[in-house]
Amino acid sequence: MQPGDWVRCVNVHHYVYGWLGYVEWTRPPECSVVFTLTKDGRTVNQKRRMLISEFVPVEEMNDWTSQEIEILINLALDTRDKEWFQQLTSRKGGGRVDDPSEGLRV
Repeated sequence: MQPGDWVRCVNVHHYVYGWLGYVEWTRPPECSVVFTLTKDGRTVNQKRRMLISEFVPVEEMNDWTSQEIEILINLALDTRDKEWFQQLTSRKGGGRVDDPSEGLRV
């Protein structure tokens, strides 16, 4: 896990379980994560210092629903993360997806 990586909290005993965020810094065994999305899709901006073991990188999570992928696509657009946007839209598959990232400046 490196600064800038997108992660999800997997500690079922923590109130931020299922929340999505990005790693701000790591100093094993701890890290600082800036949460941007709650488990139910609400936007947040909350920084937490937690154990690295309480997170899994987003790339390792393959069981996203279509609705969750759409939420993540919107978050990628909000954060102007073109690479992440392209990864998410390719995972969505199926129908046509217009590329709103054309106007993004990274």
